[in-house]
Amino acid sequence: MKTLLAAIDLDQDCKRVVKRAAELALELKASLHLVHVVDDALTLYEPLVEIPVRHRLKQAAETALDGFFDGLPGEIKPDSARHVLLGKPDRALARKAAELKADLIIVGKHHLDPMRDLFLGTTAERLLRHCDIPLLMVAGDPDEPYRQVLAATDFSRSSHHALQAGLKLAPKAQVRLVHVFDPPFMGFIRHDQLEVESLREHQRARIEHEVKTEMAHFLADDDQSRISTEIMAGETQVCLGNAVSKHQPQLLVLGTHGRQGISRLLIGSVAMSFLGMPPCDVLVAR
Repeated sequence: MKTLLAAIDLDQDCKRVVKRAAELALELKASLHLVHVVDDALTLYEPLVEIPVRHRLKQAAETALDGFFDGLPGEIKPDSARHVLLGKPDRALARKAAELKADLIIVGKHHLDPMRDLFLGTTAERLLRHCDIPLLMVAGDPDEPYRQVLAATDFSRSSHHALQAGLKLAPKAQVRLVHVFDPPFMGFIRHDQLEVESLREHQRARIEHEVKTEMAHFLADDDQSRISTEIMAGETQVCLGNAVSKHQPQLLVLGTHGRQGISRLLIGSVAMSFLGMPPCDVLVAR
């Protein structure tokens, strides 16, 4: 990852975003672009005021970005820049990311605006819908580089893209790769309880064996020296939440598109749920 774009919305979390983005740029020897978008929805009534609102907002944003840029480590400044754009945040950020050939978009935690989110979705969600670049949501305090990473996989191309992005983003981290499967259901089979348990365990063992085989194929071309694997049975979001609580990762890595059909919807909803209430930093890729 050689070009990072940090979306700065100038709220209370933006210092955290800038700090994490700067640390990543240093570690990866990447250029960093600080970008703020003046939402054109805020300037719809500009003709009704004496001083143009757009100009004032742009000036204020440029001043704020200058302050953040001045505080960046000297090593990354020569290849870094700041940009103030006007437009719809998701579209303006996507265009700028494409123009810069960015490898990663970095955003802060979302602050709820219920009516806006109900009809439009969050900026992060809209970006993921229309942009192929991995997105990192910064939620934790960036006190140190990522050392513990938890990644989820359903063996889809999307989850592999996410894993590869996570490996690049955290080149010195240990990665725990988790796969969740639905446990066997015996509700309509008429057996005594002991036999049902035996059948269930047999089915579970068979599924785990198949999962391990598929996991080996999934990781065939990756650096397995720093990847450990874990197989869990149950509901995907609950299991991943339990894994996060147990292992306390600094970074959670998720794909947004499952293998087919309902899986595609499920993994997407799981990713969006974790982005809505991130337990740590969350990296999402399509």
